[in-house]
Amino acid sequence: MKVLILILLILSNNILENNITKINKLTKNAEKAFKEKNYKVAINDYNILIDSFNISNEKIHLNLAHSHLLSNDTLKAIENYNIASITNNNKIKSIAYQQLGNINESKNKLKNATEFYKKSILSNNSNLDSKYNYELVTKKLKEQEKKKQENKNQQNKKQENKNQQNKKQENKNQQNKEQEKKKQENKEKNNKEQENKNQQSKEQENKNQQSKEQEKSIEEKLKEVNMSKKKAEMILNALNNIEFQYIQQLKRKASKKIDKNKPDW
Repeated sequence: MKVLILILLILSNNILENNITKINKLTKNAEKAFKEKNYKVAINDYNILIDSFNISNEKIHLNLAHSHLLSNDTLKAIENYNIASITNNNKIKSIAYQQLGNINESKNKLKNATEFYKKSILSNNSNLDSKYNYELVTKKLKEQEKKKQENKNQQNKKQENKNQQNKKQENKNQQNKEQEKKKQENKEKNNKEQENKNQQSKEQENKNQQSKEQEKSIEEKLKEVNMSKKKAEMILNALNNIEFQYIQQLKRKASKKIDKNKPDW
């Protein structure tokens, strides 16, 4: 039994020594590949260390994140920078946050970038690159906000000018409408006046026509009794004089005082 345990211990030591050797070799190879910009090999070796040997620390994830970023795999880079930032090693944490800030800045996500730079500076106040980047991005953000406000003001001004033009056009349309209405009213008024004038002319014409017809009718009747128009006028005037004298006599009789003592006859 003791011999078996001893054999197992020896085998375990041998396996452990072999694993340590492999781990050290992979680590050196990954670091070497990274320095030589052979990022594909570096990524492969770091993944073997993590997946096969369960060697996972902030330094490995930081280097793996760098390798992914330089290989243009931004998503994998972000994933590993986030993992690397979960550490008590403030220098590595600061670098991880700095890189996350750089990625957001490159995507023009300036507000997010400033937040990561703040975290980087708080993790390591000696990180001058993060301080510089923070100041630079803050300045960009202010310029962006200023430009945004200027564009907004410009848009508001354009809209205001457009509203004024629309209002002027509306007023012009209203004036045209009122002028057209007034013109139509004047036209209707003139038409009505012309109709009335035509109606009066027609009525006068009818009246004249009736007078002519009556005069003609009288002349025809005079012809029937073999009497001239002049003679008929003389007779009419004589009758009018007789009627006038008769009325005057009636007035004189009515003005005389009646003697009550005398009979009426």
